[in-house]
Amino acid sequence: MIDVDQWLREELDLLAPATRGPDWDGVLGLAGRRRRRVAFAAAVFAAAACGILVATPLGAGIVHSLGGFSAWLTGQPGTPASPKEQRAFEQANARTWLGFPAGTELRRLATVTEPATGTTVDLLGFRAKRTLCLRVAVTGKVRGTGTSCAPVDELREAGAPVRVVLVDRGFGTGTKRAWYGTDRFHNSALQVTAGIAADGVRRVVVVDSAGRHTIRATSNAFLYVAPEPDVGQRVRRIWAETDTSQIRGPFAPAGFGFGGGSPPPHARVPGPTKVDRKVRGGTIGWLDRHEPRGQPLDVLPARSRGLVERHVIFGRVIAPDPARPLRVAVTLSHSKHGTRPKGLCTWLFTRGGGSGGGCGVRADTFARGPITSGLSLGGGSDEFAIVTGLASDDVARIVAFLADGQKMPVPLADNVYLVEIARARMPARLVAYDAKGRVIGFQTTIGGDLGAGPGPVRGRARLLLHGVSPTGATAALFVSKSTTGGRCMFLRVRGSKHAGGTLQWCSAAKWRGSPLQLDGLSNPPDIVAGGVRGDVATVVLRFADGTRASVMPTEGFVLYVVPRAHLAKGHELVSAVARTAAGKTIGAEPFGPRR
Repeated sequence: MIDVDQWLREELDLLAPATRGPDWDGVLGLAGRRRRRVAFAAAVFAAAACGILVATPLGAGIVHSLGGFSAWLTGQPGTPASPKEQRAFEQANARTWLGFPAGTELRRLATVTEPATGTTVDLLGFRAKRTLCLRVAVTGKVRGTGTSCAPVDELREAGAPVRVVLVDRGFGTGTKRAWYGTDRFHNSALQVTAGIAADGVRRVVVVDSAGRHTIRATSNAFLYVAPEPDVGQRVRRIWAETDTSQIRGPFAPAGFGFGGGSPPPHARVPGPTKVDRKVRGGTIGWLDRHEPRGQPLDVLPARSRGLVERHVIFGRVIAPDPARPLRVAVTLSHSKHGTRPKGLCTWLFTRGGGSGGGCGVRADTFARGPITSGLSLGGGSDEFAIVTGLASDDVARIVAFLADGQKMPVPLADNVYLVEIARARMPARLVAYDAKGRVIGFQTTIGGDLGAGPGPVRGRARLLLHGVSPTGATAALFVSKSTTGGRCMFLRVRGSKHAGGTLQWCSAAKWRGSPLQLDGLSNPPDIVAGGVRGDVATVVLRFADGTRASVMPTEGFVLYVVPRAHLAKGHELVSAVARTAAGKTIGAEPFGPRR
């Protein structure tokens, strides 16, 4: 007996998920393929039982008969791109360290021409292993390109006939301007929203602040172009239309400015909330023993290697999921004045270069549990976020519990985990299990910081409080309303002519968390600023020498300049206490020396 070729086996594996999403058989039925899908399932089992030969051409035909996202599953949506476009794609791909496999075919999906701006927008797509990507090419008076990708596995999850891949991707600079908080923004010359559609989808309806827009689905994709959009204009809802029905498409609106995206649609995340076995202080054995796992750091691009290898004692590049163009570098490092491995660093690399990283104290890595919070990259116009981190040797597997009630396995290799999650399915919880299937750790939530929180409403923030510290640092506190009915604070800090920045914090209509949301600037704090809950009448600041200072909030905000006498060692600020008008203590916040 000759076995089924590897390509067909991978395709069949994609169509047999361990966790199924909601059904939308109506769409498949409209595509005229429901019966053939059932017949195919029976044929596969019969072939497995009898040892029937299945060749590659037949395999491709079988996948086509399934309906749904069959064009994307075979990697052949639309029509081939022009030879010039294909050559340009291959040349750019060859120059990229984490490029897509040689022979990846670029396909043309849709084109929109905007006479008002003299611009043409082409939507192209391609599939490489377990990743599918949409590429937007803008030519004319406005020029630019952008690529967003999604895991192919997403096609068999979430139960939706339309999947948004990128939303409100801006190109060029428009002529409109508007204040949001303390910043004045320009609009884009145009914004692009695009995604993939199942076989039975005829049209896609997009709703943004400019109105309702109906786009014809072509080549299993849709392309919406908003010319000269308003500042802050965002897509809010998307539907897929068949000949007889309309189905809501899951997606997360893009944030704007420092935030402004919609809050998560689900308040609670399913999954375990208690551990079966407590684990603290784990290790990564192969890293401590300097075993040559993965690849050497030499494979990194030169421009990234210089940063990663700084103070490095040992490090390797790990691929938790080799089928995706994502890599994580893990390094042991020492301080500038020592040679002992005191630091543990992780660096995430995506196609084209480094995306971010960070270091921590090696001994504290697993002090709170067997998996680290790691890095969360995403938001903006990309609909899929990348979540990566480290797991101790105690962890056998990790599962992501999603806000829509489903769960998905998290790729884990050599103590490094990495998963791509649709922002529409966040917040999520990662749960770690040991070899006996016991829960040994979890992250409470992930995805709350990817553009999903409240942001400022349109309009310029007003100056509320101002102060100058004895060190010469200045702080100005501005306030405005938030998009969810609460308020936003903008703390503009200047330490010197060349150092400064703005910290933004926005609250929902109903206060959440501690009654005190204060920050101390510098160490020890020379300025204390932030927001307080509505029932806080007085904030009592306590100092290490036993003295105290009382501050009355102004419209629910505090900005206090610490006197010079309390900047000296033994006299610095140590805590803040919230009290009601009746003198009752309702909250406290410490200010330690390492805060």
